[in-house]
Amino acid sequence: MGSIARAHGIKGEVVVDVWSDAPERFAPGGRVTARLVGGMERPLTVRAARPFGERLLLSFEGVATRTEAEALRGADLTIPRRDVAALPDGTHYRFELLGLRVLTREGSELGTVADIFSTGSNDVIVVRGSRGETLLPFLASVVLSIDLERGEMTVEVPPGLSE
Repeated sequence: MGSIARAHGIKGEVVVDVWSDAPERFAPGGRVTARLVGGMERPLTVRAARPFGERLLLSFEGVATRTEAEALRGADLTIPRRDVAALPDGTHYRFELLGLRVLTREGSELGTVADIFSTGSNDVIVVRGSRGETLLPFLASVVLSIDLERGEMTVEVPPGLSE
């Protein structure tokens, strides 16, 4: 649903990059799970939420200091799969794409989707493989197909990017 970018202030608030199209999930009383950078998970209940530019400022029950908020930096905020709404055909949630095997149109394997981040104009796919890391713009001209059942994404690597 989002990612905690950093702590804000001294009272336990955090700045959240929101990926969800359902911002009501961040309403007071909403429950989320924070997947911490080290892999551990922590259940959280939203105490308060308010707009902060393109982001949200959230406070959680039990997180009252900057130090406690800072411990959440980099965590992805998730909900159970059963609570996720179905998307229209041809659209995918970020979590569905992570770990997909990435192949070129010709069938060469580039690696797997390790991350996806936004640049403002478009999202960027981070592909990690035996030849290192490749950054690909998430554009229809680059991402040719996504097959979740096979766990594959087929791409056309733009000229100038190393394969």
